[in-house]
Amino acid sequence: MDSRGDPAADRAPDSAAKVVGGLEEPRLEGGRRSSAHDAELYQLRHTCQPTYIVIDASSSMQPHQNTLNRTLAQLHATISESPRVSEFAHMSLIAFSTDAHLIIEMTALDRIQAMPEVVCNGLTNYSAAFDLVRTRIETDVDDLRSMGMAVLRPVMFLLTDGAPTDQGWHDAFRRLVNRSWPRYPHVISYGFGAANPDVLGKVATKAAFLADAGIDQDRALLQALGSLLNSLVASARAEETRIPRSTPGFTGQPVSEEYLTVPADHMD
Repeated sequence: MDSRGDPAADRAPDSAAKVVGGLEEPRLEGGRRSSAHDAELYQLRHTCQPTYIVIDASSSMQPHQNTLNRTLAQLHATISESPRVSEFAHMSLIAFSTDAHLIIEMTALDRIQAMPEVVCNGLTNYSAAFDLVRTRIETDVDDLRSMGMAVLRPVMFLLTDGAPTDQGWHDAFRRLVNRSWPRYPHVISYGFGAANPDVLGKVATKAAFLADAGIDQDRALLQALGSLLNSLVASARAEETRIPRSTPGFTGQPVSEEYLTVPADHMD
């Protein structure tokens, strides 16, 4: 459209009102935006939460490898059929044994056709897993923000059936969750099989669940991934982190409410 005769075309650049998403963006003296409108524009951005599923794929998981892969495929199918969850919980899958491996880079799960299969062998190196998650968070948060998303604090779900075989896991976990690092994640852990209850509580920041004695390990794995899925569905509906307070077949902290609500905590 020809701007001649339009008063708006004669405004000085610093005082010009910018239209974003149909809203006029007010400017303060010197061209700065108002803080109130900054907050309003932020609310218009699509909210997402970087979600890391970190799975113990050591040798002790070999008897349960088929169950693990079937359950991950079901998780993928369920989330892919729910655009609301897929758009909110951008996911990354990491499997660890002697080393940690990035199986799926951060993405909306409906963008991949099928889940890659996890192969179980090797030791249980917690340090490798925690260090890889920290590295990926730095990359993934930047990438999501560059896409114009409002990024919530990352959340990590750890599933393990044993105790760590490396000596440096304490320090690696401290680096991951150190509050001096602005992007530290919330961590929820699930343990089954030979998982050590004391260690399990030390590698979680919000909740830790240990499978009840006598529960079949395949069953425990299904329940843990089901709990993870329920948490993602609840979080997507509320657009804030919802952490399950209990999981069938597992013992956790005794609380009266089903979900622990974590106030929306954005990365920028």
